[in-house]
Amino acid sequence: MTYTFDINPEALKRRFSIYVVVAQGDGETLLYVGKTGDNREGCNPLISRCGNHFSYNKIHSQVRNKIEAHENWRYTYVFDHFDEYCDDLAERRERIDRINEMERWLNLEMQGIIVNQTGARLLNPLASRGYCSSAEKQKRSSFRTLEAKRKVHSIVAKVVRILQGCAKKPMRATCDDARA
Repeated sequence: MTYTFDINPEALKRRFSIYVVVAQGDGETLLYVGKTGDNREGCNPLISRCGNHFSYNKIHSQVRNKIEAHENWRYTYVFDHFDEYCDDLAERRERIDRINEMERWLNLEMQGIIVNQTGARLLNPLASRGYCSSAEKQKRSSFRTLEAKRKVHSIVAKVVRILQGCAKKPMRATCDDARA
């Protein structure tokens, strides 16, 4: 049998991005919230991150490490970009801080929708712990613009549509209509 694998051109761009991996198995859906561009040096395209999720290097393979028999699941990535990668250290630091906050925000939003979804679970719920100064809280809050809200809510809405569409079908069926 011959298989195909489609790659959205946006997944090839070197951008600071947030995403949700929707992993569909028989009767269960697992979600993983992540980001690209969170390290000090570099910002790999989302497609690179996707490959790392299934790597046999346990340091990089956050999705494979959490899903037993991961080869038997179907995966959809829902994502959006925030900033382009830049070489200027100060500007890059701000972009890293922004994408970190966008990931926190998306994770909290996903926790909220999981409550109402039977058979769905978030693999990496944010556990807000530790002290956060008022200055840090204010900085984080400044990243939550109307445009950022639109992007986060758009990702959430798409994930909800996938969850609703695929909950009605067995895993072996395709869920293309839910992704449209």
